[in-house]
Amino acid sequence: MAEKKKGGLVRSLAFIAGGIVGALGGLLFAPRSGKETRDRLKERAEEMVEEGRKGYEEQRGRVLELASEKGRELRGRIEEARERLTSGVESASKAVKERIEQAGGKAEEAVTKAEEKAEEEKEETQTEEKAE
Repeated sequence: MAEKKKGGLVRSLAFIAGGIVGALGGLLFAPRSGKETRDRLKERAEEMVEEGRKGYEEQRGRVLELASEKGRELRGRIEEARERLTSGVESASKAVKERIEQAGGKAEEAVTKAEEKAEEEKEETQTEEKAE
């Protein structure tokens, strides 16, 4: 029984000694103190924020550049559409003017024929009146 107590005591002492050695090793081999670790974490967080800002600015620049490029493309398309529309309106206007001129010519021709016919009728009436 004494041997059992002795073996348990040795195990307990070995466990306690191992804990103490581990704690001392952790303190001795720890890379930084708590304050140093907090400072390091703070610095790293600030670095990450700065990297995030840079990334944001780069993406913002790309988006602005892309928007500007698309704006130029859109302006070009609008200009092309405006030119096509202007050309179409000019063509339609020219066609309408030509038709108006044709109609005017036909109207003048009809007026001339009507005047000639009226003159003929007048002459016939005068001839008939003289004959009576």
